[in-house]
Amino acid sequence: MKSILLHVADDPQFEGRLQGALDLARLMGGHVDCLQTRRIPAFYGAETAGFSGSATMVMQLMDMEEKAAADNRERITARLRNEDVPWSWFDSMGDPAFMLVERSLLNDVIVLSQPESGQDEAARMLGHVVTRAETPVLVMPSTARALPLDRPVLIAWKPTAEAAKAVRASVPLLRRASRVDVLSIDAPDEADLPPLDVAAYLSRHGIASEVHSRASGSRSTAEALQDAAAELGSGIIVMGGYGRSRAMEFLLGGVTRRFLQATAFPLLMAH
Repeated sequence: MKSILLHVADDPQFEGRLQGALDLARLMGGHVDCLQTRRIPAFYGAETAGFSGSATMVMQLMDMEEKAAADNRERITARLRNEDVPWSWFDSMGDPAFMLVERSLLNDVIVLSQPESGQDEAARMLGHVVTRAETPVLVMPSTARALPLDRPVLIAWKPTAEAAKAVRASVPLLRRASRVDVLSIDAPDEADLPPLDVAAYLSRHGIASEVHSRASGSRSTAEALQDAAAELGSGIIVMGGYGRSRAMEFLLGGVTRRFLQATAFPLLMAH
């Protein structure tokens, strides 16, 4: 996790993303790639559809976008110069979700934010990036201002390809954790890949872990996972994301959706 891709935008959650990326870079001795994207105005091409004056409107919108992006870059780079972390800056025009996936090819982790209620575009972007990028995604809670790196890391385990990919991707982080817990909720007795197999895999990387099992009872899986994370004093949760079909990426379906809506824990997710 030496190369960290940070999504830069002028939104309320950016401060948490920035601090999460900086904390991770300091821990790993890494480098932060800042990617600022600008959308092509929605009115582009309107003139050919018969709207008078639309070309002028498009140019005005693009000029406004460019000035706002320049102001944002100046403000953020001034801060970054005072941080003890190496960084690079990239500007791009296009859909942020597609630009992040494209840029992720030579990065180790992408830092995004938990979408709040009503932030449908942010939810769509997160779903697209998690399910399309080969790189895992660190999702910072909307209220977070730092990564709780002094607390244990929890692996939310289920025998799926997504969860296994998240575990493999998190090995550099797990090596530096104060403790690693492997948790299964309602694990079947004859699971193909039981939690003990996860512990054995980690041990080959020199990582000791503790295995836990919990029953959900009357709670949802997401609620049981939240409760267990609080009980174990977890700081970061490693989990597979969007275990359903890729068509669900726009809907934030299942446990992933419910967990993202409520969690106060940073999530390292992979699909």
